[in-house]
Amino acid sequence: MATLQSTQPAVAPMRQSKRKRAAVNYCEEQLSEDDLELDDVDFDDDDDESTSSHVIKKQKIQAPRPLPKRKIFPFLDLPAEIRNQIYKLCLTDPLGIYLCPTTYAFRRTVQRVPEAKYRMISSSAPDKSGTTSDDTDEGSDSEDQDKAKDQYKPSQYFQPLVPALLATNKQIYQEGREMLYGNDFYMGDTMTMHAFLVDIGARAASLLKSVFLIHWGEGRGVNKAYNHAAFTALSSATNLEKFVMHGHNGSIYRSRSAPKHVATQFYRDAFPWLEAVGTAKGKADAAVDLVNFAADSFLDHSRRRWWRTNTRYEGYDQIDSFRQELAKLLNARMNRIRS
Repeated sequence: MATLQSTQPAVAPMRQSKRKRAAVNYCEEQLSEDDLELDDVDFDDDDDESTSSHVIKKQKIQAPRPLPKRKIFPFLDLPAEIRNQIYKLCLTDPLGIYLCPTTYAFRRTVQRVPEAKYRMISSSAPDKSGTTSDDTDEGSDSEDQDKAKDQYKPSQYFQPLVPALLATNKQIYQEGREMLYGNDFYMGDTMTMHAFLVDIGARAASLLKSVFLIHWGEGRGVNKAYNHAAFTALSSATNLEKFVMHGHNGSIYRSRSAPKHVATQFYRDAFPWLEAVGTAKGKADAAVDLVNFAADSFLDHSRRRWWRTNTRYEGYDQIDSFRQELAKLLNARMNRIRS
């Protein structure tokens, strides 16, 4: 009996590719609601193709190498006379430094302005002839003053300074700081003086030599409040050689021009600096010799008119009375402390 044998064809072995390829899915997937939020972001197709095909390596930023000694100018090897001339050109202005208040990034500070613009802002700013813009009366025949004013014209520009030179090293700072802070500083008002002293700090304030205050803060608001604050910041300037007040249009003189009243008002606002100078020099009334006022500071002023009602020369006789009254107030406090 014959038996049937089932013969199955032999299965050929599967060929494997020589290289592995990533599987590519051509089916479009349905996006969910969470994925749809990504459509709000804009993408640049060119950037996607470039970043996907090529990966750019970030280069490391190398720190700048210091210059070799042969390329550094030997400034400190120069003679002292030449260095002083360089300091004088970079740090001093023979016309003085005129400052006015400003605000930068919500902060009160000061800005330097030319003398001509400063005289527009401060009508009583002193000129180089020693007088102010209100020194002449309607009936006065001061021909010499008119000639002096005609000969001198305020500058429209100011000499640029380079105070960053002091930040080079300690030796240059020690040699040049006295020249920078030895300039004549003209403050527009007490707000300007307060902002300037806060900016430079107590250490630099001790190097100041001469300060000119043009306007005294008046009114009942912020300007008057800065009178006492400005002299509190000035208490570090115990080495001042001259403090000149040119603010006869301020409230310190407007109500009463008697020397006693002016001395009392000045002492009430400026006693932090007055007493600090007395403590530093070992004399209670040492600051009296440093304070000076314009010749027309003690003259009567009308509320409706900006010119004076009496002659200019009467003010000189009352400056001595002002100093005597101010010295009396300073010595009285010292006597109370000793008793």
